[in-house]
Amino acid sequence: MNIKNQLMTWARTHNLNWLIGFHNYVRGLFRDQLQELEKCEIKDVDYKLHKNALCDYDRIHNINILLMMYSYLEEWLYHCWKTYASNADLVDREGSLGRFKNVAKQLGVDLSSKLWQELKNTEELRNCLLHANGRVSLLKDPQKINTIIERKKSGLEIVQDRIQISGEYLECFNKNISELMDIINKSAETQGFIRGSCDSSK
Repeated sequence: MNIKNQLMTWARTHNLNWLIGFHNYVRGLFRDQLQELEKCEIKDVDYKLHKNALCDYDRIHNINILLMMYSYLEEWLYHCWKTYASNADLVDREGSLGRFKNVAKQLGVDLSSKLWQELKNTEELRNCLLHANGRVSLLKDPQKINTIIERKKSGLEIVQDRIQISGEYLECFNKNISELMDIINKSAETQGFIRGSCDSSK
């Protein structure tokens, strides 16, 4: 593995781990605050207000982390395109993850695989969260989101018309990102897309 690929591998591992560490740290703070709140003997209006606020922040935090992880994935795919497969065309008619499908295919990703489909499902969630503030009824095709969420053990649910993201779903998304990155890194090495390895043979 040449220095460029080593740096790419280190950066993707470090950045993804930082996001997960940040998520766990903040959730720990929420948990501690809730535990302290439960020690209160008087469960008055202020107690209910603070508890509801902490629960809301926890829910919003999961959504924010999902969007941060997704944005990082897009950024990483962009760097893979520029570094390993700059001859591949981006798909202009598709946004977000879909525009990188030619890059992913050239770098060894099976676009018919369960992995790619799961990532595309996350793209649908991301679009709903960004463009409809998580409200399923505002989508042009709400059934698409409903189908994703209604799967067994999806780690997702709809509460009062809004998408809810669980910690389990974030763990699954993290595994999917890591698997995709492993596939692309290995392909970049074996297929000779790494400029550094080509240059060293001269």
